[in-house]
Amino acid sequence: MTATASARRKESRTAAIAAELGAAIVAGVYRPDELVPGEVELSHRYGASRTVVREAFKLLSAKGLIASRKRSGTRARPREAWHMLDADVLAWRLKSGQAEPKFVFDLLHVRAIVEPAAAAMAARSHTAATLAAIETAFADMECAGHDAVLFADPDIRFHKAILAATDNDVMMAFGALTEAALGVFVRVASRHAGAPAPSVPLHRAVLDAIRRRDAEAAHAAMMALLDRTARNVERNVGRPRASRRAAKPSK
Repeated sequence: MTATASARRKESRTAAIAAELGAAIVAGVYRPDELVPGEVELSHRYGASRTVVREAFKLLSAKGLIASRKRSGTRARPREAWHMLDADVLAWRLKSGQAEPKFVFDLLHVRAIVEPAAAAMAARSHTAATLAAIETAFADMECAGHDAVLFADPDIRFHKAILAATDNDVMMAFGALTEAALGVFVRVASRHAGAPAPSVPLHRAVLDAIRRRDAEAAHAAMMALLDRTARNVERNVGRPRASRRAAKPSK
């Protein structure tokens, strides 16, 4: 086995351990401050070296899911410590059937705070280039028609392009951080909400308001778009319900 192949195998095993343990933590299998399996146990379970397990722990620690302390072991951290916009944390949250409705609505609430304001800022601050990016994404959405799979990518690009058009460094940084969140959300919404074509006129209203530099109309149009999204999600996903603690997997 070459050095490159060995490194890839190690990375793959590290990712697998991190994914299983991370998914268990976000699903509520391990409560805050509860001990998670240690290096020796996971090493035996996966047939991996303790070095590989330590690397998996480092990944989860960087995502805010665990904390390791001398003499007290490695413990799950509370939800408020999790890096919710991390791509893996998002995927694990949405993979958990009980957590999905609540987290989808959490994303909706954040979008309702950020995106109408971003649309208004984009109306005031867009350049020819940033407007063109929004227009291109919208044109691709129109071409996608009723195909939810084809619609998802330009929909993500449309909302990201609006954030970029704000010419606000903090807002643009937020857009970079939330790319994964928007990607997961759009795919969940598309999966449940049926044909996406009815939302095209609402996206067009946002674009038109930005194009004519009408900040108030852009804000209102984005609110209308997100309101429709919320109704679709509620109708197809249901309202969030209190989650119960998941059963721990057998060893």
